[in-house]
Amino acid sequence: MEIERIKLLVKPGASRNSYDGIYNGRIKIRIKSIPEGGKANKELIRFISKKLGIPKSSITIVSGENSNLKEVAVKKPGHENITSILLND
Repeated sequence: MEIERIKLLVKPGASRNSYDGIYNGRIKIRIKSIPEGGKANKELIRFISKKLGIPKSSITIVSGENSNLKEVAVKKPGHENITSILLND
């Protein structure tokens, strides 16, 4: 199993969860939850895991837990490029 690190720009408090392209080399993700008590981080992990079809336990926030600039580590079963999967519908 490979691990891929992904840099994110997360915007909590959005009207809906969505991927919003690339901004300054980071994948921009809008999350409905507010950044209170870790709610936005939990929803972020749930949102990414659903898109990738992997368990939530395969995704870890490695930096930026209290920031909108985050880096996540994704344990991926194959050789797919996670960034490409997240940005394509």
